[in-house]
Parts: sequence; structure tokens; C-alpha cells
Amino acid sequence: MTRRGWQLLQTVGWLLLSGHHAVGQAQSPDPVEPAPAPDKQVPPAPGTSGPATAETGGSAERSPAPQPGQSGSAAASGGDTSGASSDAPGDAARDAAIFGASESDSASPAAERPEEAPAADGQGTERDAAVFGMDDGARDAAMFGSQASAPEAEEIDLPMRPLGLAAAGDRDERILGDVGAQAPFADDVAPEDPLTIGGLMYLRSQSFVLQDQPVKQWRLTVPTLTQVYFDVRPNDRVRGYIQARIQYDPTLPAAADTGFAVGGPVAPGASSNGVQSLGSAFASRTRDPRFVLDQLWINFDVAYRAFVTVGKQHDRWGTGRFWMPTDYLHLQNRNPIDVFDSRAGTNMVKLHVPVESLAWNFYAYAVLESPSEATPSLSQVAGAGRAEFVFGTVELGLGLFGRRGESPRGAADLSFGVWDLDFYGEVALRDRAEVDRVRYDPNARLPPLPEVPSWQDPTETALARLAGFVDARFPTFRRRGVRAQAVGGVTYSIRYDDDDVLTLGGEYFYNGLGYTSSRAYMGLLLPRAQPLENPATFFYLGRHYMALFLMLPSPFHLDLHTFTLSTLGNLSDESFISRLDYAYTLLTHVRLEVFVAVHYGSRPGEFRFGIDDLGLGGGFSQPPSLLDVGLALRLEY
Repeated sequence: MTRRGWQLLQTVGWLLLSGHHAVGQAQSPDPVEPAPAPDKQVPPAPGTSGPATAETGGSAERSPAPQPGQSGSAAASGGDTSGASSDAPGDAARDAAIFGASESDSASPAAERPEEAPAADGQGTERDAAVFGMDDGARDAAMFGSQASAPEAEEIDLPMRPLGLAAAGDRDERILGDVGAQAPFADDVAPEDPLTIGGLMYLRSQSFVLQDQPVKQWRLTVPTLTQVYFDVRPNDRVRGYIQARIQYDPTLPAAADTGFAVGGPVAPGASSNGVQSLGSAFASRTRDPRFVLDQLWINFDVAYRAFVTVGKQHDRWGTGRFWMPTDYLHLQNRNPIDVFDSRAGTNMVKLHVPVESLAWNFYAYAVLESPSEATPSLSQVAGAGRAEFVFGTVELGLGLFGRRGESPRGAADLSFGVWDLDFYGEVALRDRAEVDRVRYDPNARLPPLPEVPSWQDPTETALARLAGFVDARFPTFRRRGVRAQAVGGVTYSIRYDDDDVLTLGGEYFYNGLGYTSSRAYMGLLLPRAQPLENPATFFYLGRHYMALFLMLPSPFHLDLHTFTLSTLGNLSDESFISRLDYAYTLLTHVRLEVFVAVHYGSRPGEFRFGIDDLGLGGGFSQPPSLLDVGLALRLEY
């Protein structure tokens, strides 16, 4: 029962007991002055020294209302003004003796009261006012208390309910429980939405135009890509991430080609899956969808001081924009002119220990996979470490990568600002003894052509002849010693309007493992009897490179448009490629992308790559590259 209910019961009981006690006194042969009600003193009538007494006997009629000059007790006794009269008191006196006189009765003389009308059955408004109050609102307030001052309801202990179930709420909370409830044995509360799902749909079409090639023979590819990710954050200290993609090109053949020919355009920008190796020109590809697991990792902290990430993940070293020689933690080099980096992550365990007071970071890695070999034992797991330091406006990074059976690889990168210029650079140190190099020998003696067995396929015959020719004319060799790969660049941003910025930049790349001439490129491209180990790839063939770029996002009133112009050049073989990228935001999540790239310079340089017919049969030849055109729709959700 509530507190208000108890108050009501106590009031009614007190009224009944008080009334019974007063009636017993009225019937006593010797009248006794009744005791006043609790917490109230009965004031004497005007002109008397005590309260007026009532004469017993029967049910007396109520006297008329007092005339001016009469007191309340005199009026009750039929006009006698002597004070303590022997006449029986009326109902008003009895009520006053039982309940106490009202404040207005004791403060004002009876002559000043308004005239009261008689009530039937001896019940008057004076008694009602004394007991219940003058109106409904006052009576309710006297019995139950005012609403403003009502005490708060007492809390009632309910039986314990199962963990996670809400005591009240909507249907979902009663069925599924409170998502904000604390998990068992944990101090962290789950967020309202611990799972985020998103992804990308990337529909592309590209055409590669070769020199002197008619329009109807332009090569067309449609490298469609879609990916989806699941980002799980059960609390602030734990996170899981999954990202997978499917790649599909309907323009490729349905079955693998059994012939021996160039399987696709051989050009630096022809690959949509990282940097293309030269030997991949003869790889047979089909239109079957290809599934790629890009990322799959779990991240958590250790006592809020260290952070651990386990699984397939991305972690890039270095500061270069186009060339990234210190990116040891990826199994493949990035295509610098591709707007979408479709390389997959690397399986590893990463430990990150930050020093927040100094803005320093320390990392340790255990790399669980290799670019070309399996890693079935602990001895084949690679290790790496990196430290990042901040000194004012200068950021410095130092790293070391090592694997059993290989020489350690060093890495260092630096970035700082001077005035409005941002400078950056990185240096990689590698042992040349781990890289197969080739050279061109025009005087090499070609091996005699082998006899062709009657059962041998013509393709196999052509392949055997080609391998003998390549091994003889382009012999392999290795050199000892450490060589550097260094990148240096600068960017400058110009604010030409309130919200518009133009960015200019330049970058230089010295490749100590590159070639000074393009004559050896065919030895890297053509198949051999034994595959090359760690050969040079596109964008890493030459000794000296340079790049210039201009970025113009949302110029003036064209807030939905972005323009990017970039030029890359191989200074060693004097070949170049210039590319213009344009992006337009059609809708909130849909973007249209268009690019045009022009190849020029010396032939057969890296960016004007072509394959000459060696006259050995098989039909593998390709004119130099001239033009690339692409169109894409990107949907992000």
C-alpha cells in the first residue's frame, strides 16, 4: 500500500475514535470539558475563561444565526450571553470540542461572521468546513495532501530478472534485451549499433590503343569489381574487420587459351590489380569471377598501453606518392597511376606501443606469408620493426625487415614543412644479390634448334625454341652489395579562393636496382626455362624517374568536379606517360570517373612498350602503346 493510502486510513480511524470519545463525555452525568484535538488548542469564547459547554438531552434544534453583538456560544444556547452557560451546547460547540475551532472562529468575534443558513438534520456548513474544508479542492488537499508537496512514491524491490532483459519497454527490448546492458565479466558497455556494413561497386571499362591500330581493333577490357566489408566494434577496446572483393571481366575468354600468345595488353597502366609483371603478358586469363580476401583482422588493446592487430591487414611504410620502395609489408608494388588500389593485405601480427606524451610510435611485426613461397614453419616467418618520431614539424620513421635466408632490408622516411612547402622522402636499402638481373648480349651463340618429336604440340615446340633463345641472348646474373632506392618530393598548395585550393607537386625516384637502357626489357618479358627471382617490374625498370602532378578539386563553383593531371617519366629510357583524370559526383554515393592517358617518348621505352616479332613463331608481338581511355562508375555505401 502506498504512503497516501496509509495517511487516508489513519485520518478516518482517528476521526471515528475521536467521535466515539466525545459522545461518551456528552452522556456522562457530570459534564467534563473535552480535551482539545491534537495539535489544536480550543480558544475560549469572547467574554469567557474557557470553552463553552453543551447541555445534554435529546436532539436539540439548531438555533438561529447569531445577531450582531452575540457570541457564537450565546447563539448556540438560545441567546444567553453569560459566557459559561448551563444550557446544552449545540452542534457547533460539540464539533469545536472534538475537532477544534477553526482559525476564523477563534480570530474573529461572532458578531463579525456572516449569517449562516440553517441546515437540515443538524448538520451545518460550519461543521463541514471544520472537518472537510470549504470546497472540494481544499478538502482533497486536507485529506490527501497537495499535489505539489506530495512525497515521492517509495521504490519497491522487485525480484531479480535475467541479465539483459528489460523490465519494461517496447517489444524488441523485452524480447532481445537491452543492447546497452553491461556484458558479463566486463566493464565495457556495447554500443547501440556494434556492426557496420558497407562496400563498393566499381564498374570500369578501359580501352588500350596501340600505334597504327584501327579503331575496330582497339582492345577493350571491363574489369568489374565489387567489395563488401563488415566492421564489428562490440566495445571501445575490441574491433574486428572483414573486407572481401570479387573481380570479374566479361571480355575475357570463357576457357583458358591453349595457344602461346600475348594474353593482354603489355603496358604500365594495363593492370588493375597492382603493378603488372612483364612476364604476365603471356599468362592466360578467363572470365571466371575471382574472389579476393582483402582484409580479415581483429584489433584489441592490452591494459590501454599496447594495441595488437592479428590477421590479414594493410600497413604501409614510407611517404612517397608515386614510388614506394620501403613498402615491404605488401607482397606487390602499387600501380601509381591506378585510382583504386586493389592489392590484397598481408597476413601478420602487429604490436603497436604509442608514447602519447611525445607523439612517438613503436611497431613490431611477424609477417606470416611470402610473395612466392609457403611459410609452413616458424623459421620462414619474417619479422619487422618500425619506430616513428616527431620533433616539432619534422616526422621521422625508421624500419627494418628481415627473413631467414635473406639480407635485412632497411627503411627510413622523413617529412617536414618549410613555409608553404611540404617536403617528403624515403630511402630503402636492399641487397642486389637477392635480385635476378638480365643483360642483352647481341653476340651470344644461339643454341641449335631441338628436334621436334612427332607427338609434341606446336605450342610446346615454339615455347622450347623461345626459351632457348631468351636464355642465350638475355643471360641472368647477380651482383653483390647494398643498393639504395630513394624518393624525394615536394608539394605546394595555393588557396586561390575562400574554399578552393590548387596543389602542385613533383617527385623524383632513384632506383639503384633499375636499368640504364631498355635493351634488357625483352629478357624480363619473355618466358624462360627457369623463372626469374625478384625481377624488376613496371615503374621499377629504369634507374631514374620523375613525376609532376596538379590537383584541382572542386574549382570555383564546380563543387562536384575534380581534375587531376599527372605526368610520369622514365628518364633512363626517355619514355613518358601523361594522364588526365576527371571525377564528377552524380549523386551522394555515385561518382563518374573518366581518364585519358597518352604514351610518348622513345621506343621501346617503358611507357612506350612494345614487343618485336622475333621470327620464332607463335605470334607474340605487339606494337608500342599510344593511348589509354577509361570510364568508370563508383558506388560507395
